[in-house]
Amino acid sequence: MRNHITATLFLFSWVAVATAGGYDGITEPIEQAKIGFTIPGKIDSIWVKEGDMVHKGDTLINLVKTEDELRVRVTKIAAEDVSEIASAKAKMDTYEKDYKAIKKLFETSSSVSEEQVWEKELSYNVAKAEWEAAKAHKSKDSLEYSLAQAQLEKQYLISPFDGEIVSITKNKSESVEALAPVLEIANVRTCRLTAYIIANKAKSLKVGQQVKLQLNGNQKVSVKKGKIEFISPLVDKASMLRTVKVIFDNKDKSIEPGVTGKILLQ
Repeated sequence: MRNHITATLFLFSWVAVATAGGYDGITEPIEQAKIGFTIPGKIDSIWVKEGDMVHKGDTLINLVKTEDELRVRVTKIAAEDVSEIASAKAKMDTYEKDYKAIKKLFETSSSVSEEQVWEKELSYNVAKAEWEAAKAHKSKDSLEYSLAQAQLEKQYLISPFDGEIVSITKNKSESVEALAPVLEIANVRTCRLTAYIIANKAKSLKVGQQVKLQLNGNQKVSVKKGKIEFISPLVDKASMLRTVKVIFDNKDKSIEPGVTGKILLQ
């Protein structure tokens, strides 16, 4: 009996929607995120306020970073200092010339002994090994510099996309925990309407197709054009509905994401 009533109500609801020529949905920003730092620390500066428009890559907040800045400076000096490599290379070149010269004398005359050639060759091989070690050490210095830079970058909270600052939950000088959200950002200039359409009706739709939307805006109903970005390949077994997502322009901010709307189909 209960299943019969539920089925009847569902059918009545679908008939009402179909008669109205639209399929109900909910709007949301095209991009929205609550973001925080990947490391713990203490807030040094907050560069934005709620309501500000920001661009991707903008610095939003940074932590106290004195120690990390010093580490970057120290490792940079070590990474850029090539004196050890230059000295080892000059030493190796000198021993190589000596070795080649004495080897040539040994092969063309009897003025030098085989032992002398062996000693020069050994000195050259040792110098060559020292040069290789100096290059490896310099590579390590470069890696440590890169690691120090990466650690310093973690002290900055960077905007992941163009958007508007929705909320900031921390104040200057407050401590933050790793991965704890401290700021919310949303791109409301482009929005998405997610609706659920009866399966046989959704078959006629295609990704990229333009459709008409009826949206509940600022105290009035607005009609906008949107483009289908996604049609679920699956149909919900219980309701026989398919998820359809439509993106639409909202640069005028006439629609507040979160309000309801409809996809209007012929």
